[in-house]
Amino acid sequence: MVATAERVRLFRALHDALQNTMGMADLIRFENVTLGYRRNVVLADLNFAVQEGEFFGIVGANGSGKTTLLRAMLGVMAPLAGRVHVSQTAEVHFGYVPQRGFLDEIFPLTAREIVLMGCYGRLGLWRRPGQREHEQAEKCLAQVGIGALATQRFRNLSGGQKQRVLIARALVAEAKVLVLDEPTDGMDLEGQRAILDLIEDLRERSGVSVIYVTHRLNELANAAQRLMLLHEGKVRIGRVEEILTGPVLREVYGVDAKVEQLDGKRVIIA
Repeated sequence: MVATAERVRLFRALHDALQNTMGMADLIRFENVTLGYRRNVVLADLNFAVQEGEFFGIVGANGSGKTTLLRAMLGVMAPLAGRVHVSQTAEVHFGYVPQRGFLDEIFPLTAREIVLMGCYGRLGLWRRPGQREHEQAEKCLAQVGIGALATQRFRNLSGGQKQRVLIARALVAEAKVLVLDEPTDGMDLEGQRAILDLIEDLRERSGVSVIYVTHRLNELANAAQRLMLLHEGKVRIGRVEEILTGPVLREVYGVDAKVEQLDGKRVIIA
């Protein structure tokens, strides 16, 4: 068995080689990381990186460790072992987009007021947003396609519109990395497609990196560049074409599955 230090050295060497070949820098790197709560280990021996400008998908059912992994990425949870390294050579600002049900909709806030919440990390709690912040909020709402809804109550918006408001809130914080937690949960197929198209458009136009968490594998089959599959402690990471194969899906999920092409798109059939 390869010693821990040797595994980390090999991991670093491999990623350095890939980085030099592809011209992509690591934004977040997990080095032999174990995550959990006291003695309860959730995920162990994680060695991977999220690279600048990429679309990285994390797929797993409830209880698979997705939330724990996000907490470690965002720096709100320390690993039990190993190291989570965030690039110091680039300004890495995270924009966290929670599930839309996360916000308390009792308060009669407008879409613009929700977006302005994203400024408080920069302004501090005691400074009120000024003209610059209001202009930036309007710009971000327009960027996600709902500029006309700035004065509408958040609680009165549709599911897709609410999700766009939350994405605008992340953008107004000048995020370099968008972290989206089940952004299409509860949406129909049309709504899912619209949000994925928006995210891809933002990535292409502004160069943001995307970390996208979902429990639906088919949702990211044609969107993500790399995938992490989480299932009952098993972890598989790789490019989509490497991960979405019958043998890999059988190894992770224990079921027979086929990956077919339909109108040029991947479709997973279990």
